[in-house]
Amino acid sequence: MRKFHAVGVLVAAAVFTVVSVSSAQAKATDVRSPGNLAGGRYESSNDTLSMWDNSWIENDYVRLRVTNVTRNDPRVYTHDGLPDYNNRKDVRVPTTWRSGDKITLQVCTVDRYSGSARCSGTATAWV
Repeated sequence: MRKFHAVGVLVAAAVFTVVSVSSAQAKATDVRSPGNLAGGRYESSNDTLSMWDNSWIENDYVRLRVTNVTRNDPRVYTHDGLPDYNNRKDVRVPTTWRSGDKITLQVCTVDRYSGSARCSGTATAWV
């Protein structure tokens, strides 16, 4: 009986360790526009959305569309920068979003005069 109890305790400790480690691991989800002119990221470790501009074209800007699918909450963030100056913009996810919510991300390079956009595919992540 003691042998079974000891094995049970070891198994329980191993399962707890695996669950603890897996839930603590951070995950980054990236999206890139065609030609890598713009990028976007959701970083789960600090609940941050980032966008950056890799283009030298001065008449464009970055648009990051993020939708919380779970809560039907679409958001649009924009950033105007150059690769060597003011390249990256970070924003925190809304406080109404909760752990386990499903979100989608898409980043676009948008021409400010014509309004035409070159967009990435849509990536899925979880808060």
